[in-house]
Amino acid sequence: MYTDDVESKASAHGHEFVPENPASDGALKLDPHGYPLRPQPSDDPLADPLNWSPWIKLFVLLQVSFLGFLGPFSQGTVNSAFIPLAKAMNVTVTVASYSTTIAIVFAGVAPLVYSPISNVYGRRPVYIIITAVGIAANAGCAVSQSWAPLLVARAFVGIGTSVGMGIGASVVSDMYFMHQRGLYMGIYVVFVTNGAHVAAIVGGFTAKYAGWRWCYWVPTIILGATWLVNLFCLPESLYHRDSITGASHENTRSWSQLFNFKRVSTQRRLSVWDITHCFIMMKYPSVLLAGFYYSIAFGAGTVLFAVTGAAAFGSIYQFDTAQVGLAIGLSTTVGATLGELVSGSVSDKFLYFANKRHGGEAEPEARLHATWPGAFILPAGVIIEGVCLQYRTHWSGPVIGVGIAAFGLQIVSTSIFAYLTDCYKPQSAEISTLLNFGRLTFSFTLGFYMIPFAQTTTYGIAWAVLAIITFSLYSGLVLLMWKGAEWRKKLGRPNFDRTL
Repeated sequence: MYTDDVESKASAHGHEFVPENPASDGALKLDPHGYPLRPQPSDDPLADPLNWSPWIKLFVLLQVSFLGFLGPFSQGTVNSAFIPLAKAMNVTVTVASYSTTIAIVFAGVAPLVYSPISNVYGRRPVYIIITAVGIAANAGCAVSQSWAPLLVARAFVGIGTSVGMGIGASVVSDMYFMHQRGLYMGIYVVFVTNGAHVAAIVGGFTAKYAGWRWCYWVPTIILGATWLVNLFCLPESLYHRDSITGASHENTRSWSQLFNFKRVSTQRRLSVWDITHCFIMMKYPSVLLAGFYYSIAFGAGTVLFAVTGAAAFGSIYQFDTAQVGLAIGLSTTVGATLGELVSGSVSDKFLYFANKRHGGEAEPEARLHATWPGAFILPAGVIIEGVCLQYRTHWSGPVIGVGIAAFGLQIVSTSIFAYLTDCYKPQSAEISTLLNFGRLTFSFTLGFYMIPFAQTTTYGIAWAVLAIITFSLYSGLVLLMWKGAEWRKKLGRPNFDRTL
């Protein structure tokens, strides 16, 4: 009877309710508010990352978050230097922008391959090997003498710098309990979001004072230094446990074993069909509706400004590369950082209040109520920038609009990441990969049509259309607040990765 009850609760909460390892005294471990921890940690103090000390978790979180930051940073540092890049390679500015487009495309596709590998062979080997590819590819861009080799190298930049964006959220869910994920997932998400923002600032000044090639050397150097830190300081966070009893498949008793490249102990074997798992997750309404909204919101709230900034601010305000970088990068960085201050911890508060009402068994949908402000603020910021560009107001007008949009985006992004990993924690790698694929697939297309759309109509109309589309898709989250828990219980849990 007890086992049946646990199975029912595990299904309802996306496998978050897992009892104590039966080898212990059988008592549930509780959070600071007296509610059962979700998931329940095992008795292994080293192999199970849920048992690591707060400082070790934070150190690992910052490493993973910084790698997530370096993905869009490496891909976007050259964005402010498209004009000098185009002159050096004898191509048009539009064609020069394809160097970023191709990196974004491969950054979206590559995790589809290595995400299932990370579920079997561990997160650490994937981080170390893929990041090494990114270092070599960035260096290849810096020394390229013609356009074709540069494009090939940029494709590998996308592959080699996507690991933090592709599986980073899974590491956060490996280490933190459900009641903590809003705060700590928010730290990770704000790093990922701000990667492209800081890239605009650094790239603008780098291109102006050191030349466009240094827009590739700077990420190479930073990635190389980070790789060395990861090599010695990033432990393995993947931990297999029995889906119901919490029994471990691990027998790790020393920290050194968490830093080697030996395959994670598990009875699983990698299958070619594992690559389809992230797409199988799309049959679940929670993943499909929240993921689709997030993908469009990310494009509207940050990528739109990055891919159109040089053309818009350059033609209307005659900004140089450094000024374009500041206008876009500083406003989005400030907006996203301020947005995080009122998103992650607030999301956890909503979950806590729901736990109080439901005796510690709150549904993950409680988090989604924290997204309401962002749903209105994000499209408002997009419209403000478009209208200001159309009427050629003082440059501070569109800059403020960009910051407002980034503020709203961060509010919705953090809650969506935390919500989806709460729903399907064992499948967090697939969810992280799918969110990365969705946002980059939509984002890379914006550079092709938003400026022509604005030239055909106006900036105000073009930007307003995108804002309206983004706002209308928020209806999917409203549906999840209403029916999400019911749909999840009806569909049950995915039948793969249950031991994670």
